[in-house]
Amino acid sequence: MTQPAKRSQKDQIRVYLKRQTWALLLVIMVAWLVDSIGFNSELVVAKSAAIGSLLSFTTQIVFALFMFSYTGYQARNRIVSQFFRGQALKWLLTVFGFAFIFIAIKPLAPLAVFIGFIAMKISHVLMLGRLK
Repeated sequence: MTQPAKRSQKDQIRVYLKRQTWALLLVIMVAWLVDSIGFNSELVVAKSAAIGSLLSFTTQIVFALFMFSYTGYQARNRIVSQFFRGQALKWLLTVFGFAFIFIAIKPLAPLAVFIGFIAMKISHVLMLGRLK
């Protein structure tokens, strides 16, 4: 006899996305401390890390909105199509976001942008790893 599918973890993922804001704040605070300790008074490193982490956070939110727009067995085809649309939009936003950041924002610390982006990705993976 088969068992029914588990319920969607939509509420738990919503909670973890809200917790991502704390990770975002942590990345910005650490970058601000590093910048204020010895680099310069313009806070270029802090601004760059904040921009990179905000880009990662924004793309995750967009993907989650697409992913959980439909639920249930009846909507399985829509769920799959929304997954692919959300993932494609996430990649497009990431690529064009980096392009916009590096073209439009001056002065910028490129390494700090990537470190902020990667720090948010790592925190996202760690938080989603707790889901059961």
